[in-house]
Amino acid sequence: MPGSVGQFFLRNWLLKLAALFFAVMLYVAVAAQQPLTESFALRLSIAPPPGRALRQAPPTIAVTVQGKGSEILKLRNIPRTISKTVPDTLTGSLWRLHLSPGDVTLPKGVEGVQVSDISPRDVDIVVDSAARRDVRIAPRVTLEKDSGFALLGITVVPPTARLIGPPKSLAGVESVTTQPTQIASVPGPVYRTVALDTQALGVVRITPREVRLVGEVAALAQRVFAGVPVTTAASGFAGWELVSERVQVSVGGPAARVERLTRDSLRVVAHLVRPGGPAGYARLSVQAPTGINARAIPDSVALKRKGGRRG
Repeated sequence: MPGSVGQFFLRNWLLKLAALFFAVMLYVAVAAQQPLTESFALRLSIAPPPGRALRQAPPTIAVTVQGKGSEILKLRNIPRTISKTVPDTLTGSLWRLHLSPGDVTLPKGVEGVQVSDISPRDVDIVVDSAARRDVRIAPRVTLEKDSGFALLGITVVPPTARLIGPPKSLAGVESVTTQPTQIASVPGPVYRTVALDTQALGVVRITPREVRLVGEVAALAQRVFAGVPVTTAASGFAGWELVSERVQVSVGGPAARVERLTRDSLRVVAHLVRPGGPAGYARLSVQAPTGINARAIPDSVALKRKGGRRG
């Protein structure tokens, strides 16, 4: 009886071994098509805003995927890191990150595999504090040299910029400037959008990054007023008087403003420099409306004793 059993297993043993092999392969093939669930631990990598640092390490993220067994096997090369960047617009210390299945990158060629769960989905990212500061914007605008035109002031819109960054980086920053801009010598209104100069700010974020410049370009004009009276300063002239009490005044500035000037628009004031003697004289200064350049001709006047002759 034992011999007959042994003969049974040995009879056609190659055929029976082949049948067993194909049965195992069929089982493996069928099993590979069955849905499986697999979990992975992924590292959460957080890039803080420039100049700031994380206050605590982010947690490990557990990811659960579902798919065919043959496809799950391909996930051995799944990226083990989820990378996120904290927006540089964050002014506070807390950033709440919400993770979704789309944040998990699956290798190319993997089909039918889905991310079924992420834990935790919401993560609080804590970074060090940032300071805010509003500073003045100074325009850097020039006209073509010796063009015969003048720029009648520049208005910056908006007039201030907001700086956000580490407190140490903001210390001492009182203002920012625009990029250097040259305006063409063409009379009329000026409207120009220019960028702010951020080269010296380093990691500090600035908003806005561009501003609007509004101004007026006008042609220059020159005029000379004769017989403008000279007034003396309040003190220092006791016993002395000016040899000449009227002088010429040369004015220059935007044509429209120069044309509106009258002799009464100008005030010439004498300032005592050296009293008495042959070399005694007073220096003359001219007070004129804003935007007008004015000088007396001559710019000084000799002195004489009151009621007497010079020096």
